[in-house]
Amino acid sequence: MANNVAYKNFVLITGCSKGGLGYALAEAFVNKGYFVFATARDPSKARDLLSHSDRNNIRILSLDVTSQESINDCFTHVEAATAGRGLNVLVNNAGIGYVMPLLDTSIEESKRLFEINVWGMLAVTQKFSPLLIDAKGTILNISSLAGAVRMAWQGVYNSSKASLTFLSETLRIEMKPFGVRVVTAMVGEVATEFYAHTQTSSFSLPKESLYQEIRDIIGKQSRGELQVDNETAESTAYKIVEDVVAGKTGQIWHGGVAGTAKYASWLLPSRLFEWILHRGRGVYDLKSPVSD
Repeated sequence: MANNVAYKNFVLITGCSKGGLGYALAEAFVNKGYFVFATARDPSKARDLLSHSDRNNIRILSLDVTSQESINDCFTHVEAATAGRGLNVLVNNAGIGYVMPLLDTSIEESKRLFEINVWGMLAVTQKFSPLLIDAKGTILNISSLAGAVRMAWQGVYNSSKASLTFLSETLRIEMKPFGVRVVTAMVGEVATEFYAHTQTSSFSLPKESLYQEIRDIIGKQSRGELQVDNETAESTAYKIVEDVVAGKTGQIWHGGVAGTAKYASWLLPSRLFEWILHRGRGVYDLKSPVSD
């Protein structure tokens, strides 16, 4: 595409597989006139983006955020394609989920989740920072409401999003002297295929788990069946992109009850808020095991 330089704004988005928020963000940025580098570990899963837009304003690239070699290759491609114009927006969206009581949690699965959800974001940001500084651009990190509240059965996932949120907010402070904005999207319930694409889609508890009596409830949570106020991915993506284009910085809250939860967590007594979050999730149905 020799005419890439005709575009004023360039955005790179990680995790653009069809059915996810990254895919919807790619479409939203295209609609705003950006040239979009839509990336995925398996580019074929993002290929349908080409059928929804002019092929001249989007390019599908391979990017595995846990591989430095893959990140370097993607950077080389983007640097050449932008012809010295820099990168206006970097969207760190790639991520996976994991639902499992902490006593039954796989440490190896947890390390893999942190590699993608936390260290992948930082690795990509480090590599692309020169292009962002050149363009006085924006970093958009897709975090989650899960990173701001305590939720049983998904402690590892929530802690990864809490870590991402703190890293993102620290980046906001550290990148400001270079003219780079950092936006942290605290995303609530969104109708995507997120749960179908993670290891939680085939949830099962170990036989010796102390939580066997509520395994069906935890299983529903692992499949996203307890989310009842889902917003469409297209609507959430539109609102997020509007905020980015408007020049916002810091935390923004979109998707489902994200806004309500934001204020409820501040205003309600912590025990009451915790009870509201967990009613119907099996926590209060458990009984202490009887010793022999």
